[in-house]
Amino acid sequence: MQNVADQVRRFIVDYLGWPGTADELTADLPLIQAAVLDSLGILTLVEFLESNYGIAIEDGEIVPAHLGSLASIERYVNSKMS
Repeated sequence: MQNVADQVRRFIVDYLGWPGTADELTADLPLIQAAVLDSLGILTLVEFLESNYGIAIEDGEIVPAHLGSLASIERYVNSKMS
């Protein structure tokens, strides 16, 4: 089974149109600053996380500290699931 970061990486490549390779999406790449995620991409990612992991993400939780990198997304999702 893939971990959260790997699943999100695959989602970004397959559904958000990342033009690079999955290998370029490292765990600490700043997704917003590197223009991997724009505002629509963030909302699409939030929907993906909520539906795939059965979590609810409040508007105030949609911040770079939670969604700024694959590593932070994985930490955030795991904390919401525990």
